[in-house]
Amino acid sequence: MSRHRPGLVIPQSSSDQILNWIAIAGIAGLFGLAVYTWFALPETIPIHFGFDGKVNGWGSKKIIWLLPILSLVTYSFLTFISRYPHTFNYAVTITEVNALRQYQIACSMLNWLKTEMVYLSAYIEWQIYHLATTANPSLGIWFLPGLIIIIFGTIGYWLRQSFLAR
Repeated sequence: MSRHRPGLVIPQSSSDQILNWIAIAGIAGLFGLAVYTWFALPETIPIHFGFDGKVNGWGSKKIIWLLPILSLVTYSFLTFISRYPHTFNYAVTITEVNALRQYQIACSMLNWLKTEMVYLSAYIEWQIYHLATTANPSLGIWFLPGLIIIIFGTIGYWLRQSFLAR
């Protein structure tokens, strides 16, 4: 069996374009939130949370810039690699017949994941701001399970789409 896959240019659907704009707006909001909170936060803020959502590490407020920068880097990287879907690993065999649809599914999954990651980062950034001024700071016990459900739920949905489009 040949490992050669067709290198197709995948045009973005309108929903993918909207998702990209939503993610870009989220990144801009993250940087705006970082600027706002920079002046409002104390010098020491919560920077690490345990599995139960409770703060178990404190540090400099400079860390508030980490999430916007990581979100921008992650968004940029996933946008770049989505231009080369023929290089991805797939759960189904890619043929000339199904390549276009499989590539579209993979690119849509990346668009959803990068948008979710941006907004999860925005939520964490907002919570850091909020929890830095709270007497008993905690993200809550449901944060980590919710995060796992969102990310793996998205991956599961798109894998199912991929199997259905074999």
